[in-house]
Formats: sequence, C-alpha cells, structure tokens
Amino acid sequence: MLILKFCFCFCPKKTLTSNTQVNAVLMKKKCCISIFIFIFIASCELPYQPQSVQFTKYRVGLPHKEDTSMRAFLQPISDSVQKRIQVKIATTDVALQKKQPEGALGNVLADALLESASEKLNVRIDAAFLNPGGIRKAVLLRGPVTIGDMYEVMPFDNRIVLQEVRGAVLQDFLDFTAVRGGWPLAGLTMKIKSNRATNVMIGGKALMKNGVYRIVNSDYIVNGGEHCSILKELPSTVSDYLVRDAFIDYFKTRGEKGEKIFAQSEGRVSYVQ
Repeated sequence: MLILKFCFCFCPKKTLTSNTQVNAVLMKKKCCISIFIFIFIASCELPYQPQSVQFTKYRVGLPHKEDTSMRAFLQPISDSVQKRIQVKIATTDVALQKKQPEGALGNVLADALLESASEKLNVRIDAAFLNPGGIRKAVLLRGPVTIGDMYEVMPFDNRIVLQEVRGAVLQDFLDFTAVRGGWPLAGLTMKIKSNRATNVMIGGKALMKNGVYRIVNSDYIVNGGEHCSILKELPSTVSDYLVRDAFIDYFKTRGEKGEKIFAQSEGRVSYVQ
C-alpha cells in the first residue's frame, strides 16, 4: 500500500520588508520540499514477489550431424591411447584396498615410490610418502593390472621431489600426517597418539632429531598441497620422474619377473591409546 505524506509550508501574510526575511522563508520552503521528496521516494519502495516462472527444456543429445572428418582425424590417437592403457604390466595376488591409517594399496604404492625413486635418482632414500587424496582408486582388484589402472590410481602428473631434512623437521611432518589420520609411507614406522607421531623408527632405528634424512614426496605436497607448509621452504631436487611412472615401473618389474603383487597392513602406521 502506497502512502503519500505531504508537507505544507505557509508564509506569513505580512509584507516582507527585508532580505533576511525573504531568505528565511525560502529556506523553510526548500526544507519542506526536501522532506516531501524524501518521504515520497521512501514510500515508493514496494516489495515484489514472483507470480510465475517460465523456462524452456533442452534435451542433451546429438542434435547435429557427426563430423566424420574430425572422427577420422582423432581415431588413430584414440586407438593408440586405448592400446597403451590396456597393456597388462602385473598381477595382484590379493585385492589391494586404500585405507587409513594404513592399507595394502597405500603400502605397495609407497614401496613403489621408494624403490623406483632410489633407482631412478641413483641415491639412497630413507623414506617415501604419499598423500591419501592423491590416490584416486579405492581398490585394485585381485588379478591383472594394466597401465590404465595406474592412471586411475594416479591421474596427476606429479613429479618426485627429493629433500634432505633434519629429524626435527621430519617429526613435524609426521605429526602433520598424524593429525590427518596417517599417510601411506615406506621406510619407517610410527604410532599415532593424541594426533602426534610417536615411536618413530626409520631404517630400524629411532628417529634422531639432529639426524639428516633423505625423503621423497610429490611436488604437490612439497609446494604446499594439503595445506602442508613444513617442507615448502626447504632445499629440494625436483626430478622429471613422475610419481605415476614410478608405480608403473615397479609393477612392470614385478610382472616381468613373474612375481605377483602382494601387500597387506603390517603396522607401519597405527593408533595407540
């Protein structure tokens, strides 16, 4: 409902005899007009509500004729990719499942990262780590493993990064993983208590805070992924070796030897009261 309020200003009937009186009357008129305009505008703000909704449906499909020339151009590329991803590289003896704080899939992938990186970079590595979010396939079923499976496990082109860290820094990093439920790792064992890494054993020996250890991670983690800033400012060697390729090489080597891939939870990371 629109309500209009009017303001009337009346001037005295007596004759104005001075400029001061004229100015006073003009000021009163201006003031009244301004108040009137403000009240009028404010009272015109009406609420609006939709009375109806109109829309058009569009079917998702193939409304246009297929471009046969484009298909012919892309077909060889598609055939090449399909041929590669279907190549069998190994066989698993059991189903490998992703779990936290520890699972069979995480263990074998961490082992693959540690072994392949050590061989490729030609250096002894003490420990390897993977963030659970980077492992995108929840389970590798028992049976043949293809290159396509490895792309499903690790679809990202993350590179392997080598770092030398003090034991105190490594402890901080392990505490970081403990808060997040434990990460896949190889080369060490640890317990999680009150969101901290305890009883850390690396290479069969207790972690020394003044010791120096070589570790490998993905460039995603070293660059601050998962909100991890602990390793970001430390010296590092960024390789051209992809984490996924490390997995493929490890599985392929086992397959060429006729060995089946087997892994299980073995107490690398566990909770204690």
